[in-house]
Amino acid sequence: MIRIYILGMLAHSVDYPYNIRKKLMNAQPFIKISEGKFYYDFEALHKKNWIEPVQKLQEGSRPEKTLYRITNEGRGHLVEELYLCFQKYTEVADLYIAIHFLNYINKEEAASILKQTIQKEKEKWDTLKTKKEEKEKYNKVSDSSQLIASHAFDKAEFNIKWLERVLEFIK
Repeated sequence: MIRIYILGMLAHSVDYPYNIRKKLMNAQPFIKISEGKFYYDFEALHKKNWIEPVQKLQEGSRPEKTLYRITNEGRGHLVEELYLCFQKYTEVADLYIAIHFLNYINKEEAASILKQTIQKEKEKWDTLKTKKEEKEKYNKVSDSSQLIASHAFDKAEFNIKWLERVLEFIK
């Protein structure tokens, strides 16, 4: 997800790594990423030629800053990764960063993919709910199991509603 954020930010404008990391921390404060991991991901994108340096800046006695931009190959990869976020969704948080960069993909296509994802989620949880109800009907289920199951179903219901809100946002 961090690489998608880097590519998305550089698709928007030329920038330097420190500033992109700062923007990421402000936009997604719940994401915990070490400085080392961030710079590792940045360097990996550079090695794949998805980003490239364009200029070095020197301001007074501060360390030199290298400005980067996204390459054409990087733009193509960004688009692919954004679609994959919607196709391979497993957790709601998987979509947080992708939502920032919807302007780089076809919204109708993203909405169609998300609609299918929502339908699959609903079917999965309906199946599990049916199995849970059958089990409870024929077997005594412990209070702790009921509590855990209740949380899982409440969370799934909330996530589906949130995905439906995202779908409306995309449209």
